[in-house]
Amino acid sequence: MDVIEVRDLRVRFGDRDAVRDVSFTVARGEVYALLGRHGAGKTTLLEAAAGLRRPSGGTVRVCGIDPYERRGALRAGTVWRDGGLFPGLTVGEVVDAWRRWTLDPLTAAGALRLAGLSGLEDVPFERLTPGERRLLDVALVLLARSDVLFLDEPTADLGDAPRERVWGVLRALSAQGVTVLAATRAIDEARRADRVGVLDEGRLVTGGDGTHPKAA
Repeated sequence: MDVIEVRDLRVRFGDRDAVRDVSFTVARGEVYALLGRHGAGKTTLLEAAAGLRRPSGGTVRVCGIDPYERRGALRAGTVWRDGGLFPGLTVGEVVDAWRRWTLDPLTAAGALRLAGLSGLEDVPFERLTPGERRLLDVALVLLARSDVLFLDEPTADLGDAPRERVWGVLRALSAQGVTVLAATRAIDEARRADRVGVLDEGRLVTGGDGTHPKAA
């Protein structure tokens, strides 16, 4: 079953197409990586797929829903490269505060367990490692019972060990049926996905409909 369907997507800024005629699908429980250099259009495409930017042409459907028009109807979460900053709070306090603004949230313990952060409830945010901070961002979107995750360079600037930890969590989530669409500039990161789409100057040059290359 395809959870994410992008058809002939175009996103235009002024007189320039940042994304041009892009088509691909992502199945339930699949991890799909958008690989491209800086300025290739990855983040713009991710924003359109997540419903944060209106397409100039074509269509995007997530679980059969237009994410821009009906984002509130989706159980989807987005994690951006910069992540959140929560100085002066413990992990547990951050999660509890987030839960108060979330409709029908998971328990704090459940979200932290899924994100691989069990036992860190009393740790101040400032004492978290960069990898743990990224996993806290993941835990916050999981509070809303998200079954689709959009991630912008999920392990950028992380070392080998935290990168392995983050991807271990993403693979565990995909095994439970969570669909992941991740944008990255790193070939070694893209190889961790089930499939890879290569984006160049706004066009998907491989990894679209009919090609479906497996990550190496």
